[in-house]
Amino acid sequence: MRRLLAAALLCLALPAFAQYPSPGAGAPEAAAKPPSPPARIADVAWLQGYWVGEGLGGTVEDVWLPPKAGVLLGAFRLVKEGGKPGFYELFAIEEVDDTLQFVVKHFNPDWVGWEEKDKALRIRLSRIAPGEFAFGRIVFQRAGPDGLVVKLGIREKSGEIRHETLTYRRKPL
Repeated sequence: MRRLLAAALLCLALPAFAQYPSPGAGAPEAAAKPPSPPARIADVAWLQGYWVGEGLGGTVEDVWLPPKAGVLLGAFRLVKEGGKPGFYELFAIEEVDDTLQFVVKHFNPDWVGWEEKDKALRIRLSRIAPGEFAFGRIVFQRAGPDGLVVKLGIREKSGEIRHETLTYRRKPL
């Protein structure tokens, strides 16, 4: 009976331990991701324009160019309290395989990139509905005709997820 109970507990515990590699083990296999929903650039074209708001401890700005050739191209700037630059991003939403992909590169104020020079962060569309869409832990929500809320789940070096909300208003350039 004890052996049966021990075997049952081991079977229940194995999936939990399988998530954590043993010291010196390689990276765990990536979990199968559900397919991205079908979408076109026109579905997110309402983002085009100049957006100013607050978040990340300062003033945030996004500029999204009009869509062209299946790509919505943009830039981001964080200005910290006291007027010091925080960081910059160059990004795009592009049509890929009948869905959308968010591509971003981050830069310090001295223009040293966070990602390797030949790499970019690429995240496939995970959900889309009227006025809202998400690329993994990045959620864009339309808040009326001139409002935008971006919710971020940022993975810290510790592995924990920190949540940030950026709140924007559309402004003329």
